[in-house]
Amino acid sequence: NVFCGPSCVFTNVRQPRSEFPVHKKYDKTLIKKGVTIGANVTIVCGTTIGHYAFIGAGSVVTKDIPDFALVYGNPARVHGKVNEKGEKIL
Repeated sequence: NVFCGPSCVFTNVRQPRSEFPVHKKYDKTLIKKGVTIGANVTIVCGTTIGHYAFIGAGSVVTKDIPDFALVYGNPARVHGKVNEKGEKIL
């Protein structure tokens, strides 16, 4: 029950280096129920996205996102809250 917009990216290594392979050192990313991920969002590995969070298009997620958070930007920051339908709560 997660929506992933077009061209969203999930990384698997925090600091990729071609000269030093990092086999078997992948950080897990957890996306919880009801999350909406907009187009062209990049989610850096090792983060947790809380229930029903809404991530705006083009955002770069570098830290954990709380439940029901409305986040956007580079880096993504909390700008409010949303309900389960993704509607902003005043």
